[in-house]
Amino acid sequence: MSSPAQCVSLPDGYVLRTFDEIDGTNAEALRAGCPHGLVVTADRQTAGRGRQQRVWQSPPGNLYATICVGLTDLRIAGQVAFVAALAVLDTVSELVPGPAFALKWPNDVLCCGRKLSGILIEAGETGGYAVGIGINLAHAPPDDEVRFPATSLHAASGADIPTAAAIGSLCRHFDRWYRRWQADGFEPLRAVWLASAHGIGDTIAASTGSGVVEGRFEDLDSDGSLILVDAGGEAHAIVAGDVFFPETD
Repeated sequence: MSSPAQCVSLPDGYVLRTFDEIDGTNAEALRAGCPHGLVVTADRQTAGRGRQQRVWQSPPGNLYATICVGLTDLRIAGQVAFVAALAVLDTVSELVPGPAFALKWPNDVLCCGRKLSGILIEAGETGGYAVGIGINLAHAPPDDEVRFPATSLHAASGADIPTAAAIGSLCRHFDRWYRRWQADGFEPLRAVWLASAHGIGDTIAASTGSGVVEGRFEDLDSDGSLILVDAGGEAHAIVAGDVFFPETD
């Protein structure tokens, strides 16, 4: 059952639905049909999910939110991941100035080289998309329970971030990047994303459905695919997969 809306300032056209506890904010958004501007948040998720059905640990104190968007051009839906990533980057930079934040392809935000957030985008049955966003405000899972080392804003800075403040900041930045993407296309987002990319120019590995590709992180192409150049000089465009940094992971 939803709770009364928190005192959160949202952009025009956004509607907040909050829950004390729910199976997952994406699941609820999908049940609601993903109308553009619907924002679903929860204090705790009992069945939070990451990519490939991985468990997303959801203790109280972190941010769990889904922002719904409606798209007319489904060919570019994958670029919403970059809209969300830039929104999260701007949100955490606003909430806690100082720590070294960076972006891990395609949409993770890192703090001091450790994962701070995750994003899961799912298509609704009527054309809308549920953009699920988790940010570790207060807690992070231990290293032996995750594929990539994690941290929280509290661990990185000592700051206690109210979830209401984080939700308002996230929606504001998401709306700004979404509007810019709709007006100007992907290129401005691509340029800003690359300026904060972790590991660019380094040798990294991408695990895809067809195997592992290792190479120098060279660029993003015009649709957001990761460009790796292997030891033989061949360029590979990675459309989807998990990225690892062999020298640290």
